[in-house]
Amino acid sequence: MKKLPLFAIALAFLATGCKKESASGSGGSGTCTLSKTSLPGVYVITAATYQVDAQSAPEDEFALYDACEKDDLFTIKNDGTLTTSEGATSCTPPSDPSSSNWVLNGSNFIITDGATEDPYTISEFKCNSFKLKYVDATDNSIYIYTFTRK
Repeated sequence: MKKLPLFAIALAFLATGCKKESASGSGGSGTCTLSKTSLPGVYVITAATYQVDAQSAPEDEFALYDACEKDDLFTIKNDGTLTTSEGATSCTPPSDPSSSNWVLNGSNFIITDGATEDPYTISEFKCNSFKLKYVDATDNSIYIYTFTRK
């Protein structure tokens, strides 16, 4: 995996959740509202793109992931913690589980790990998935990860 600044690292995202999307978040069609209570759950990354800058075309970063990375679990908990762990397919050597803290302020999703603070933006939220955008402040490259509820 090229770069998953903390999520792989420590994203994401849990065992609560909607089965289908709806305006109320429980069945039917429509959208769920992003909140501190609707986000928690267990997620896997199902897509990842990289752009050199905002003017560049997105490149498929997910295609470069090893099979053992594609099923990693990201658990976002109601208590403000975020853990990552191996999925059914373990890497060799297996990666250690990691834990960090998260805060949601509007669509801003901040992950902290000790002295490091990584700012993300949730650019799209559906009941069973969300897109997480990270802009690298050093070179303005853009990473967008799609997380799907397990």
